Order: sequence, then C-alpha cells, then structure tokens
Amino acid sequence: VTRIDDASATDTFGARYVFANLEQTTVSANVRLNWSFTPSVSLQLFAQPLISSGAYTDYKELARPKSFAFRHYGENGSTFDPATGTVDPDGPGGAAPFQIDSPDFNFRSLRGNAVLRWEYMPGSALFVVWTQERSEEEETGEFHLGANAKRLLKAEPNNIFLVKASYYFNL
Repeated sequence: VTRIDDASATDTFGARYVFANLEQTTVSANVRLNWSFTPSVSLQLFAQPLISSGAYTDYKELARPKSFAFRHYGENGSTFDPATGTVDPDGPGGAAPFQIDSPDFNFRSLRGNAVLRWEYMPGSALFVVWTQERSEEEETGEFHLGANAKRLLKAEPNNIFLVKASYYFNL
C-alpha cells in the first residue's frame, strides 16, 4: 500500500512497508454485433463495459525482510483507526503515528464504436465511424452493479466521428 520512513523500524532498515488485503470485484465484457443489410451495406458494433471496485482491509506491515511475516495494525499494542487511516505502530511506544490514505477504488469505463460500411461500387467504399469512450472513478471501494452502471451511463462521453472514402481506380 505504501512505504513510511521511520528510524524506529530497525527490523526493516528504517522504513515501514504497509500491506493490506484487497477484495476486488470486476465485471467486464466484449460485445460485438455484425449486421449485413445488403451485400454492399453493413454495420459493425462493438462495446466494452468495465466496472471494478476494490476495498483494502487488514492493514499490516512487514515484520522482517525476506519473510512473509506481518505485524497487523490494531493488534499487540498497535492501534489503527479505519475512519481516519491513522496508525500508531507501537501504541504508547516511541514510534510516531502516521496516516494511510485510503486506496479503495471504484472504476467504471465504457468504450464502443459503430462502423457503417457502404460499398458504392466494386472496390470502393464509404465508412462512417462513431467511437465513444466514457470513464469515471471514485474512492469508495463498494461494488453495486446497478448503481455503477447508471453512473457510467451518466459520465461525460468523449465522442469521435470519422468519415473515410476509398475509391478503386481501374486503369
């Protein structure tokens, strides 16, 4: 999660390496639709929604180098206030308290495009393309699929429109 310089953390060479468990939920999809109206006119649609939330729990620090041993905050004399993120690694001891900013996240993204293709003569085509991207994030860490989908659809979109024409010269 973070690294805090602390001269009293002699076991880890003057720094506290803070870890936490991550509880993450992600929903994503790749959706394609190809529709041919006639042999010369077709429509291709693509959508890629993504909703991901992560909440960090069980904050702890590395106990010693080259190990998977941890000192859990809120146990064995240390204190942890989850509301403020304030940690006192040794309670009434000499180590200074510090604060951990919440790394919790909630990320939403939707990318999509539509391509209309018209072959107006053999070998020559006109393409009309619309691409849209929208994304939004916040630091809640709570996953609610319906609410996240609604917020995603209300996010400010970035639209791109393109027109491409090709012509086959038969010499």
